Amino acid sequence: MSEAAAKPSGGARPDGSMPDGEPAREGWMAIAARALVLAIGGAVFTIPLGADSAIASAGLGAFTGACLGPALARTRLRSGALVGTAALVLLVALAVRWLALDTGLLAPSLGPASALRLGDALFFFLALAGVAMGLRALSARRRALAVLEVSAVGLAFAQLVVAHRQGMIHRPYEYADEILAAGGDPTHYLFLLGGAATAVIVLLLLGERRPTRWLLHLGAVTLLLGLFLWSDVAVEPPEPPPGAMGLGLRPGESDSEDESEGRGGGGGGETRPDDEDLEFKDELDQSRDHVPVAVVLFRDDFSPPYGTYYFRQGAFSQYNGRRLVGAVAAGADEDLADTFPTAPYDVDEPPPMGAHRATVETTVALLTEHSAPFGLEAPVRLEPWPNPDPDRFRRTYNVFSAALTADFASMIGARAGDPRWSEEERQLYTAPPEDPRYRELAERILEETLPEDMRDDPAARVAAVTSWLGQEGSYSLRSNHAGAEDPTAHFLFGDLTGYCVHFAHAATFLLRTLGLPTRVATGYAIPESARRGGSALLISGDTSHAWPEVYLEGFGWVVADVSPQTVLSPPPPPPDPELQNLLGELARGLDARPPDPEAPLPRFATSMRDVLVWLGLGLLALGVGFLVFLIAAKLWRRLAPRFATEDALPRLSYRAALDQLSELSLRRAKGESREAFAARVKALAPSFEALTRTHVGVAFGSRRARAAAAALEEQRRALGRELAAAFPWWRRALGRLSPWTWLTSR
Repeated sequence: MSEAAAKPSGGARPDGSMPDGEPAREGWMAIAARALVLAIGGAVFTIPLGADSAIASAGLGAFTGACLGPALARTRLRSGALVGTAALVLLVALAVRWLALDTGLLAPSLGPASALRLGDALFFFLALAGVAMGLRALSARRRALAVLEVSAVGLAFAQLVVAHRQGMIHRPYEYADEILAAGGDPTHYLFLLGGAATAVIVLLLLGERRPTRWLLHLGAVTLLLGLFLWSDVAVEPPEPPPGAMGLGLRPGESDSEDESEGRGGGGGGETRPDDEDLEFKDELDQSRDHVPVAVVLFRDDFSPPYGTYYFRQGAFSQYNGRRLVGAVAAGADEDLADTFPTAPYDVDEPPPMGAHRATVETTVALLTEHSAPFGLEAPVRLEPWPNPDPDRFRRTYNVFSAALTADFASMIGARAGDPRWSEEERQLYTAPPEDPRYRELAERILEETLPEDMRDDPAARVAAVTSWLGQEGSYSLRSNHAGAEDPTAHFLFGDLTGYCVHFAHAATFLLRTLGLPTRVATGYAIPESARRGGSALLISGDTSHAWPEVYLEGFGWVVADVSPQTVLSPPPPPPDPELQNLLGELARGLDARPPDPEAPLPRFATSMRDVLVWLGLGLLALGVGFLVFLIAAKLWRRLAPRFATEDALPRLSYRAALDQLSELSLRRAKGESREAFAARVKALAPSFEALTRTHVGVAFGSRRARAAAAALEEQRRALGRELAAAFPWWRRALGRLSPWTWLTSR
């Protein structure tokens, strides 16, 4: 094969561009398809910014600019000049908008409203024309720059839904409000919008110059889009956030995948893993944790005495020589609600009730999977609750809690521990590390902060230790204690910089050296102010927390949290009040009813539905029609020799033979002559060489070849027998069933 024949036609480079920056010419279908894609992207980009006239003008402007871009790319302008030309069009757009709106030239004659619409329409037409022209010119000149087109279209669709991220189902307001008001779920429409965006971007990436290949790719896109539009899209709740401080609140945060038998009695459901560990980490990434994980509905009004709602899920009481882990001893931590309720059940050891505790009823609706139920501070009874929206909530349950209403001052004089405990139980909750520095520091704290007559009081000791840690410690998600043999000692006797797990362990070990039964509890901690006076409270992943709890006689397990005064890592932002109210209403079931089929859909929903339905139907019809065309064309090419005239018979017989070979992946390569191809396949199909000689000879006016044309039918039959002998039946059957093999024969 000659060197000239090996080169791409027209001297084009392998990437499709031409020498000296001159781009290869694109087919009209590729230009039109890309222009249509950019027109859709321009219109979508303008939806939040302008009225319907501006949206239409933006789409028309983008289409016009995209059609002009390839022609601009073939000029002698350098790439920098192309960018400058697009920027110049943008400046003209700004100038036109200034003349139409700011100068007031059109308002007297057209009126303010018409002048505003006309000014916006002209601005968006010119602006999108300039942008589309620049993008198309650059990508036509350098194929690698097509990424700019894809990015622009992707960003146009993304800006429509960017406010919806991290579980914000009530945003963007201009779309979500209308959809929610009609009883719909914005997530369903966003799925459809994502499918449309994917199809549009795939069409942009095709860029074929040959109409047949473009239609082939379009058929594949049509099939995928059809499957998407006609499938029953299941809207899954958001995935659990990946961080959450490793507190074992959700599946996947434990080191063990095994599950133990629940201790909660007849609750049923899922059980708590038997080896959930509080992890010490040197760097926590909470950038993706601000995702709603649950919403809590307060059935009773309750204001916590410490200004924070604590929702306890787990407790860690057993010291393993390095940190606290879940207790495995019988009878330990039986005040926990271990299982999700499938029937009402009471916890085994509820806290002592009295004037210092109040019963508070709450309903918990989980948006993500959890390893165990949680409830306000001290759950005493759990009940299953109907799920008002299974597409939104993983499960719902009711919790009755014995919430503490007394402050620490009222606990002065209370003894530590439960007199009913055995010696083994008391030892479990009071076992401290062997390091003598814990005891020395605890006694020094008491001496420095408490008067002598208060140093033996358990409640005063708790207040002294937690206050000292809050004053001396610094809260930070970055530390360097995880690799130490005793991470808590490394924190406490080092820089005192860490997060809740460090502070909870430090307080627990210090109090245990003073003889106080203490454990670390985990769950969520949310300031009371986050409720904003409503009955719903939204819980996000970044509010997961660990805190120490001390057992005082007559009060039970009491929260003894540490509040560091020095905060190096910002606290999580408060929940969005509108999202909190919306999810609260969904959890109550106010919006869980199916939408009224007779109620009119909002404009955005109607437009999206109509566009997607017609787009899907049109693409499906186009795909089916194209498939029928391929099958009909293949049959005709195979049967055409039977109806051919004497002059056309050699050419049509040769074409039919090429189709037979193409079905078996025997195709003439680019630059390969017909004679060379016939010689290459002679070992498998000797009759094809005679067919080739006859066809070429007739094409060049050979009388001998024309005389041999009478034997073409027999040569084609011989070719079929030779291919049947050379290839298995299933290979030939697959080739016959494939409708597009004739497109690749040459």
